Amino acid sequence: MLQSMQSMQTLLRYVAIASMVLALGACDKKDSADASASANASSASVTYKILAGSELKDVQNMVQEYGRTQNVNIVFDYTGTLDAVDRLKGANDYDAVWLSNGKYLQMQPQLKTQIKASEKIMYSPVVLGVKSSTMQKLGWQSGKTGWTDILKAAKAGQFHFAMTNPAGSNTGFVALVGIAAELSGKGDALEEKDIPVDKLKEFFSAQTMTAGSSGALAEMFAANPRVDGIINYESVIRSMPAAIGLDILVPKEGVITADYPLMQLAQSKQAAFYPKLVAWLRQDATQKQIATTTNRTPLAGNGRNEVINELPFPASNIVVDAILQGFLDSYSRPASSYFVLDVSGSMAGPRLDGLKDTMLSLANGDGSTGGRFASLRAREQIHVLAFSNEPKEIRDYELTTDREKNLTVLSSLSSQINNLKAGGGTAIFSSIASQYKRAQAELRQEERSVSIVLLTDGENTDGMRLEEFRDFIAKMGSPKVPVFAIIYGDAKPSEMTELATLTGGRVFDARKVKLSQVMRDIRNYQ
Repeated sequence: MLQSMQSMQTLLRYVAIASMVLALGACDKKDSADASASANASSASVTYKILAGSELKDVQNMVQEYGRTQNVNIVFDYTGTLDAVDRLKGANDYDAVWLSNGKYLQMQPQLKTQIKASEKIMYSPVVLGVKSSTMQKLGWQSGKTGWTDILKAAKAGQFHFAMTNPAGSNTGFVALVGIAAELSGKGDALEEKDIPVDKLKEFFSAQTMTAGSSGALAEMFAANPRVDGIINYESVIRSMPAAIGLDILVPKEGVITADYPLMQLAQSKQAAFYPKLVAWLRQDATQKQIATTTNRTPLAGNGRNEVINELPFPASNIVVDAILQGFLDSYSRPASSYFVLDVSGSMAGPRLDGLKDTMLSLANGDGSTGGRFASLRAREQIHVLAFSNEPKEIRDYELTTDREKNLTVLSSLSSQINNLKAGGGTAIFSSIASQYKRAQAELRQEERSVSIVLLTDGENTDGMRLEEFRDFIAKMGSPKVPVFAIIYGDAKPSEMTELATLTGGRVFDARKVKLSQVMRDIRNYQ
């Protein structure tokens, strides 16, 4: 019996030892796998950083996959045309810039010497997508209808369209500049004195929807049956649901085509990778993949035998800036912007300081190109409502076209912002509801672009609950006033998302991005 027990103990010791060996072996395998993964990561120690337009997100995966085959980690950092100018003027570590159109960038005196090489990658003209019923009603035909015909219909109230904000998105930017050059009759020789202000006012009086990106605009357009057409990339329009019933309209005078140049920067430490990436992007197999996945036109063409004229692009960045500023201050529908600002106790300290700095930048600008075009505009109405456990007294301001008077108004606004103090609870939904009816009444007049911006750092603790707010919005009916909700601090993402969804707005996350940048993005929707 004793011998049997000793044999059993010996066997158990062997089993234990074997288990340990197996466990150690498993650990070795895991460590080996981790080491292999680490080795693979380190083998891609070369990083190639691209400053890219946001519409290029649809090619990011395929480009990064190619990078992995070359042991290069390709990093995309997304931006708009104007913000790209600001980023490149400052200290940066980009190897290349990839925008849908490089003309404005290359006009900047400070940046001309930074662009060492530029190669076109693909095409997508900025065209009109018009509902089939509207095309038939107005007797329009692609290639035969001109910009002057569209202008007449806009002036008569027969055609309403959507277009991205030219201060934040390339589609709106090139469309605005091209239309201005065409309607002036001066082409690329357009000077500031020749800008057709009255015609542009008439044309953009018909714009009833805007957004900060071509993709967001397409989503908003699909959800709004009241808009007749959309100015956007042809590739985006062809990707929209067939049920919307859009026809492509290319005006006979032409359009501006995005050619997506990949531009190498002189400062790049990985310059040898640029020609490899360009060669891969331009090879037949990649071009076919781009055409299939994005609906963009490959460099060799799309086989449709279309002849599309190119609208002229002004030769001076001074003229382009004047057109852009004119759009914001004169041609476009003026804005009525409600800012609902959380000043509850949790906002005390750096959060309230950040809120103040952001609002003051809107009032006074921040010195950057993008900041200048994102600031408060001539003719804009500004409504500021601070709240804690209940909404406080709203303050209204109105800017005109008189610069001196505007300085006085902005000084008063700045004074209110500087005097904000934190304390109390958080009544998010009651505060929004307190101004919603008024904002909706303005929106129904169809004279202004109306929106509400909510900045809060916490959960709703006082007043109306989310369930009550749902009922409130349902009773208010149409049109919906979009609420742009900023997730800040400890704000509850799920509540902010539902708030935006209920009102046709959007959610912006300021937890990982500077609040000032988030507010600049929101301005592209106002």
